[in-house]
This record gives sequence, C-alpha cells and structure tokens, in this order.
Amino acid sequence: MGENEAPASYVQASFELEEACVPAPVHQSQWLSPVEMLYRNEAPMAGAQFHSHPFYEIYYFQGGECTYLIGDKLIALKPGDLILMHGMTLHCSNPSPHQPYIRSILHFEPAMIGKLLRPDAAAHMLQPFEELRNIRLSLSAEQQAEFEALLAQLYALYRTRRADGAAAGAGADRFTFRFLDVLALVREWCDSPTIQQEHDSLKERHVQSVVSYIEENYARELTLDTIAGALHLTKPYLSHLFKEVTGTTVFKYLYNRRLNQAKMLFRLEPNRSVSDVCRTVGFQHLAHFSRLFKAAEGQTPEQYRKGMAIRGGLSASREA
Repeated sequence: MGENEAPASYVQASFELEEACVPAPVHQSQWLSPVEMLYRNEAPMAGAQFHSHPFYEIYYFQGGECTYLIGDKLIALKPGDLILMHGMTLHCSNPSPHQPYIRSILHFEPAMIGKLLRPDAAAHMLQPFEELRNIRLSLSAEQQAEFEALLAQLYALYRTRRADGAAAGAGADRFTFRFLDVLALVREWCDSPTIQQEHDSLKERHVQSVVSYIEENYARELTLDTIAGALHLTKPYLSHLFKEVTGTTVFKYLYNRRLNQAKMLFRLEPNRSVSDVCRTVGFQHLAHFSRLFKAAEGQTPEQYRKGMAIRGGLSASREA
C-alpha cells in the first residue's frame, strides 16, 4: 500500500448492480478485484520512503504533522486533507515523529470500476484521478464528518469480509456499494472549484522550487551546484533545507524520480533496451543505474523489463 504498508489481506468484492447504477454486461466472476484499506493507521514511519504503485489511491490525513512529496508537488498536510493519487506517481511522506501520524488509505485497481460500471459511468467516476492527477482537497468540517462516517462503515465491512474469507455474498455486496459511495462522494466534491493552497513558509516555497526544477530536468546530468545555481541558493542551505522539509536528500529524490520513470518506461515499452532506458531517464552509467534499481526493486532492470514484457503478452493473449 501507500507508504510501503501492506494490509493483512485483500478485500475482494462483487455484486450485481441495479439498472440505475448502469451495470456493464460482465460475468460476475470477472468482477472480483482487490481493494486494499488501512483505517486510522497510527503506525510510525521509519524515515522517508519513496514508492509508487500501479493502483489508484485515496489518502486521507486525520492527525499529526506531515509534509507529503507527491509527483512534482510538496504538500504541507493539515487534518482533513484528502489526496487522490494517480497510478505510478512517486510519493513519500515525512511525518513529524513528535505526534501520532493518523491516516486512512484506500488502494484500488481502476480496471475494477470498468468491470462494475458501463464505460461512460466508469470514466466519469475515475475522472478526478485521471485528469486532476494527485490533487489535494481540503475538506470542510461538514465534509470531514461525512467522509469519516463513510470510511468507518466501509472499514467495518472490510473487517467482516476478512473474517468471513468468502469470495461473494451479502458482505461483499455491501462493501462494494460502500466503496462506490466513497468514489461518488469524492467525484461530487471534485465537481466544485478547488483552490490550491499556497505554501505557508519560505522553506516550503524553496523546496517546492527544487522539486519543480528536478521534475523539469531529471533526465539531464544534474549536480548540486547546478540545482543550487539555478535557484540562487547556496549548496549547504539547499541540502539542509531539503532534508529538513522532506526527510530525504536531494539526490535520493532525484534518483528515485529517475528510477520511477524507468519503471514506467519498462511498463509502457518493455521492448526498449535497459541501456536505452538508463540514458533516457538521466543516468550516465549503466552499472550505477542497475545497482540502484536492484536495491529499490529487488531485481535487476533486465528482470523487471522481461517481467513487464511477459505480463504484456499475457494481457494481449487474454484480449485476443
């Protein structure tokens, strides 16, 4: 899950939608798809951990102090903030160790919605994730109360499904209805104009400048001198400030941004060579790229690339 957390089990849910919910003509057995959930998790974080995943994510911040680096955005979270994450976006949280870090997280496969709803309804439901891309919604007190009540109901059904261990039944039906309620509510809030909050401090504005610069230039050869000079900051100040605000170093962020881009290229174009991807994402030396990739993913770039090629072939054969 988000933040390198994995729940004890998956929840699989399916149901026959009523006509009002515009069902797609899909056999029920094809509707079984995982949804993962963490509810009011207070587990501490062991340092900033960059990660990405192919799932869509709903992240709800409920307590503590935390800055969140997601894509090219630095967000100073406040309780009641809701983030919608598009798949494969690099993200990393940096919560304060001096307060409980309370958050609820939902992961889901977007393809699941396409199996539950007709194409136009599914596209409408997923539009905030695919078009707004990693947006933060700051919920009002009334919206927070409504959303937290819905999450509590969803989690109760989640626990029931885990305890029953059944693939179908009333528990699965109710869980899936509640999950679609969550998506529909979020979709409704996204129909209203959203105001992007400005950073409160000069430190946050400086770090946002660093993140934006790296996003635009990660494929080039970058040094700390280059980044500091472009932003008119001193190297010591830049290094200290970035670490203080994000919990990680400039180059750890840069390398993870490049590795994440490499993973996306391998997924989209698995026939490209490892050396070509290495150069495309900004690494100068193949050995360096391979070493960092294996440390992050537990396998070499070539193994990852072949895995993506096999998965692509299986998907194509299923569609044929």
